[in-house]
Amino acid sequence: MRYRHQAIARLLIAPILGGSLLLPSCSLMPLGTSSDEMTNPSALTLEMKLIDKIDPIVEASLKQDGPGVAVLILNQGAVFQKGYGFRNVEQQDPITPNTVFDLASVSKQMTALGILILMEGGKLGLEDGVTEHLPDFEDPDPDDPILIRDLLYHRSGLADYTGEAWQETDEAFARLTLEDHLQWLNQQEIESDRGVEFEYNNSGYALLALIIERVSGQSFGAFMAEQIFTPLGMNHTVVFADLAQQIPNRAEGYAVSRQGNFKPSSFPSVITGDGNIFSSIADLARYDQGLRRGDVVTPATLKLAFTPGTLENGQSFPYGLGWEVGPDYVQHRGSWYGTSTFYRHYTKVPVTIIVLANDENYPVDELVDDLAELLGY
Repeated sequence: MRYRHQAIARLLIAPILGGSLLLPSCSLMPLGTSSDEMTNPSALTLEMKLIDKIDPIVEASLKQDGPGVAVLILNQGAVFQKGYGFRNVEQQDPITPNTVFDLASVSKQMTALGILILMEGGKLGLEDGVTEHLPDFEDPDPDDPILIRDLLYHRSGLADYTGEAWQETDEAFARLTLEDHLQWLNQQEIESDRGVEFEYNNSGYALLALIIERVSGQSFGAFMAEQIFTPLGMNHTVVFADLAQQIPNRAEGYAVSRQGNFKPSSFPSVITGDGNIFSSIADLARYDQGLRRGDVVTPATLKLAFTPGTLENGQSFPYGLGWEVGPDYVQHRGSWYGTSTFYRHYTKVPVTIIVLANDENYPVDELVDDLAELLGY
């Protein structure tokens, strides 16, 4: 079975593998502070304390002269962003805060945000049936239609194109568009009734991207750029939707074995919504700050995104709108060929930790846990 954009199902705290790596690229400063203002001794002391403790943790998890990670910490008004290892091992190009990674399933929160933007604009409602906006979607039970809310919360019961239902070739998978996906989905048997269980489903988020396109009259990439990326100054963040598309400063993908060997790993595809947003930690710092300031959606709407879902029987489950919901944070993992990503956003304190790796086997969740423990969270 093909895997794609896996969500975190549990929290893991485990020791980091041994090793070392050089060539970091780092910056740390209070939000809104210029480099000239960094002569403040207290700011420099904070920088050295963090770097002295963070560097050994990260470097011990990586292999010499191999792929690496970009680390972002937004901590109580200070920004730490640093690259370790190489975005291109063959050319020895170092990872920096501006290196662009495939976010994989971390993209889902942005797709959900696009839906919420349309909701705030009165263009749709979460209780709308999918067929209200996709009339060519063949709902398996028109008397109990699948709602937009069901797609967001992974409770639609639909087949998943990244699972066993997909029986086509790899080439067809790579070229699958949102419109093609809808036609494929119409030919599949439903796997469970709507609303009866949480089952992580990439097809649901692909349908959400198509809803955004139909409602807005724009491509998914154009809508996301206009509504989110450009307003927040995310100038290096793009939606990948063309196999020939070139992304500047992109991290090449690798797979590192337990023995420390690494080989190139890549499987481009063009379907969006469930993944295929590419970004850097520098851009994600702007994104996260924009979320906290209410620059994209209102605080009430963002709170809705962070609220656990419920099934038809009233049972709650720890997944919101594109986020796994924890006790005092929301988070999501992304996995795909050549990439592994993790985004944790604390909801009661202004703290965020993001790790982007160009090794599909890198334990991003463990590093985030270690950094959270270091910061006292």
